[in-house]
Amino acid sequence: MKGISYRGNHICFGRYALQALEPAWITSRQIEAGRRAMTRNVRRGGKIWVRIFPDKPVTVRPTETRMGSGKGSPEYWVAVVKPSDMIQPQTHLNVADNSGARKLMCIRIIGTSNRRYANIGDVIVAVIKEAVPNMPLERSEVIRAVIVRTCKELKRDNGMIIRYDDNAAVIIDQEGNPKGTRIFGAIVRELRQLNFTKIVSLAPEVL
Repeated sequence: MKGISYRGNHICFGRYALQALEPAWITSRQIEAGRRAMTRNVRRGGKIWVRIFPDKPVTVRPTETRMGSGKGSPEYWVAVVKPSDMIQPQTHLNVADNSGARKLMCIRIIGTSNRRYANIGDVIVAVIKEAVPNMPLERSEVIRAVIVRTCKELKRDNGMIIRYDDNAAVIIDQEGNPKGTRIFGAIVRELRQLNFTKIVSLAPEVL
C-alpha cells in the first residue's frame, strides 16, 4: 500500500493524538482494544475521539475448499490508514547523500521547545536505521541531519507550492557541513538563506 494521508493529519479535537507512521490495516478489534486501554488510563478524566472507522470488509474462505464460486464470507472489518506527512519524533526519513546511511529515524528537533513538527531547513537528532556496509557511518549511530525534502508542501510568498514524494535529510557535522560528497535529488533554495550553502552547492538541482 503506497501513498500518504493528506486528510485527517491535524489535531482537530483535544490536545494529543496518535499518528500512523506506516501504512496498515487496523481491525475493529484493535480499535476497540486501543479505546479501552486509553479509557482505563485516563480513568474517565478526559474525552477520547476515535477518528478512524473499520469500513473495509476482509473475506476469508474456509480451508479445503475448491477454487472458484466467488469470494468467501466477510470475516472481519478493517480501517485503512496511511502514514501522514508531518515529520516528528520517530518519523523515518531517507538519506539524500552518499555518507553511507540509507534510513534515519528522527529522535528530536534541535532548537525548538514547543514545536512538534519539523520543516525544511530544521536540524534534527536522528538514529541510523539502515546503512551501507563498510562505511564510516554504522547502524544505530546517533547523528545530526538537516531536512531537505518533506511531503508537507512548502508555500512561498509568490504563491508557488513545492511538495516532494518523500521525507529526506542530509547528515551534517557540528559545523553544519555535510558529511557526504554528493547530494541526491533537487532541493529548495531556502537552504541557502539558512547558511547551508555547501549543501546547496553540491545539489544537482536547486528549485
